[in-house]
Amino acid sequence: MNNNYYVSKTEPARNGDGTNVYFTFSYPNSGSRLDGNVKLTNKEYIDALENGTDDDMYSGLYKAIKAKIIEINTVVTTTTTITKEA
Repeated sequence: MNNNYYVSKTEPARNGDGTNVYFTFSYPNSGSRLDGNVKLTNKEYIDALENGTDDDMYSGLYKAIKAKIIEINTVVTTTTTITKEA
């Protein structure tokens, strides 16, 4: 699925606490596309670039984009157990 991503632009976040990564994702079967952006911390961005390969220098960035999308769209749930004493 990494080959379905295209990074169109990166720029520093305005407040300096990360990097905005703009991307396009093309759905393989329908041909539809999704344009979006995620904000990676400076560490996430540098780590992503370091995780690229000789064949595809952006592969680490694609993985970071996917991870950030999942993080943003995952609902955190908590369970609380209450016990009553007799």
